[in-house]
Amino acid sequence: MEESNETYLSDWLADKITDEQLQQLVSADEFEAFQKIKSALIGFEITQPDLEQNFRAIKHKLADKKQAKPKIIPIWRYASIAASLLILFGVYHFFIAQNEITTGYGNAEMITLADHSKVSLNAKSTLSYSNIFKYKRTLQLKGEAFFEVEKGSPFTVETSLGRILVLGTKFNTIAFDDFFEVKCYEGKVQVTSKGQSTILTHGESVRYYKGTAENWADETSNKPTWISGESSFKKVPMRYVIEQFKNQYNVAVDYPKSIENIKFTGTFTHKEPTVALQTICLPLHLKFSQNSSGKIIISE
Repeated sequence: MEESNETYLSDWLADKITDEQLQQLVSADEFEAFQKIKSALIGFEITQPDLEQNFRAIKHKLADKKQAKPKIIPIWRYASIAASLLILFGVYHFFIAQNEITTGYGNAEMITLADHSKVSLNAKSTLSYSNIFKYKRTLQLKGEAFFEVEKGSPFTVETSLGRILVLGTKFNTIAFDDFFEVKCYEGKVQVTSKGQSTILTHGESVRYYKGTAENWADETSNKPTWISGESSFKKVPMRYVIEQFKNQYNVAVDYPKSIENIKFTGTFTHKEPTVALQTICLPLHLKFSQNSSGKIIISE
């Protein structure tokens, strides 16, 4: 049956039979299919190939191929390229690549640097420095850290709000948004922020907040209290006290905007969130509660 249909199609395409004759020989579906084939073939013309022209083109390409010399890259050149890539990779890794350490909620970490200086990194803080730190003692800090610096070449801590330059000392630095504070525990540091420069010695502190600078001095221990599990504050805006609470306990806190700039002096523990909230809120006559989702709500 298929052979008959093929014969009918070829005869119809060659105009040997009419449309009416074809309709009598095949089904309606087959006739519709034949019409689609004929429509697709309209304007399609198969021409005879120009064998002589094609033969000349092939001969021309073969002649060009004989004349062309193969391109040979000496093996030493490959070795040179590979060596250059290795050198570039080594230079990047040694001079440019950065080391970055970030702590999570409620976690502190001790880092010993290549020059044997030590950095205690508080919760939710980031410290970064290059592989050549031993030769150029510069690092970057976001958050809070306590530095115990070995004597040697200048040691610089850079933050988004200012920089600290030391020769050998112990100091604590906080750098959050527009809040920048440095406290010297031993030796001497030079703090520079927005063109203002201050030199601190043992027991002295400086704070830059909203374009103002504040200095004070007090008796102090040899380390900040947060290292032993307790955050301490002296006239610190409540928004940063609450931020530190969130960093330690990984909890959302909602509070009225009216209290964010109230100055807080006191401490809170890193071991028990309810006790910490009591020591933050009770001195300021604030109330707190926790909703079903776990968020802390502070109210006046």
